[in-house]
Amino acid sequence: MAKEFKTAYDQLKLSPAADERIRAALAAAQKQGGKIIELRPGQSPAKKTRRISLTTLIAAAVVLALSITAYAIGAHAGFFDTVFGDTGVDSRSAYEALADPDKPDGEIVTVPAYEREPVDQEKAEALVGSQVTDIHKSFQLEGVTFTAESLVADENGIGALTFTMSCPDGFPLMEGYGGQMGNMLQIDRSRGWISSVPRLRLAGDNAYINSHIYLDSAASTKTEKHLTAYFYCPLDLHEGDTLELVMTEYLYNGREHTFTDPYTGEERTEQDIDTTEEYISFPVGELVPAVTLTAQDGHTVSVSPMGVVLDDWYDGIHDLTLTYAGGSAYTVRGRDVDNTQFGQLTAPDDFGAPGIEHEEDDDGDGVTDATWTEYPRDDPAYTGMWRTMYVFNRLVEPENVVSVQTAGGVAYDGSPQPSRTFTR
Repeated sequence: MAKEFKTAYDQLKLSPAADERIRAALAAAQKQGGKIIELRPGQSPAKKTRRISLTTLIAAAVVLALSITAYAIGAHAGFFDTVFGDTGVDSRSAYEALADPDKPDGEIVTVPAYEREPVDQEKAEALVGSQVTDIHKSFQLEGVTFTAESLVADENGIGALTFTMSCPDGFPLMEGYGGQMGNMLQIDRSRGWISSVPRLRLAGDNAYINSHIYLDSAASTKTEKHLTAYFYCPLDLHEGDTLELVMTEYLYNGREHTFTDPYTGEERTEQDIDTTEEYISFPVGELVPAVTLTAQDGHTVSVSPMGVVLDDWYDGIHDLTLTYAGGSAYTVRGRDVDNTQFGQLTAPDDFGAPGIEHEEDDDGDGVTDATWTEYPRDDPAYTGMWRTMYVFNRLVEPENVVSVQTAGGVAYDGSPQPSRTFTR
């Protein structure tokens, strides 16, 4: 690299992705030795050669590399803003509210603060840009078009899917809605009903994945809704696996059937139902990597740019904080703060693990009154199946995380969880 150019280049603050592209361009330019060939019609390459300075050629390579980087960032900008930035879901301060609005003299609870941050586009591109998969596939149900737009997922099974719903007649159930979504579609109840929200499913295993769906109110209109489904697949997720976005419609077919109620012993009659399922399939692309930190007692936590998975059950956790190099911190969960998109506790049944079945005859009449399944914590067959997961409401640089702290909460058996500090 020419000395003057190297001096200037070293002063630039570039993302790893931009730096990698530029250095590749520089290497190619240096390999050419500063020589280019200019041909006129009818000339052979041996007849005319012109030299330009290596610095000029390097500068041109850098401009090209930077323009490629800018294009890549621009292509994902809307996705980054919606999934990791401060659009779609507004920040709020902590406030007090009735636990049950229908009971004016009831319990007062604190609704935690929620703090959104603008996304750094260049950082987002460097961290997850190459793993974003564009889908753009659609299906229709009852006049509504569902279109899956873009997907990103990490090696822990945490992911985000953006999709749209469009309908010329609008969405009366969603008017004025903000934040996490409830019911989206309805049909005449005399005909049947529709599953309330789209569901995500891992194809092959027919395993539905828990997700929380948020509406981007700013980008949505009366006839087109922009949504993001944040999800967690506790089963192993691999590059090349197939996910499905599914809506199900249940329609009465005019027939009836009679059955015996297993609890009352009485005969009951219900209408028969035909089930119609509409869905689209799309592959899981390259997975975003995560880093592992370990506590003194051997428990671990896995942190990706998108979320965190702890290898134990932290029900009612009081605090979960990431500390960065330099001393700044990100409070993921606190007593009056909840900076997550959603969280999930998993147990062996989430993995389809067979447990020990128990039956109980409470009144001694020889009839089973209750059944329950036991998963002994000390059984190695269930090791690693009790987990706690949180999806971040911002983008995190895992390599910049020096420690993770937890405090409070209880384990699966109800015993108090110790405070832990996880380090590299």
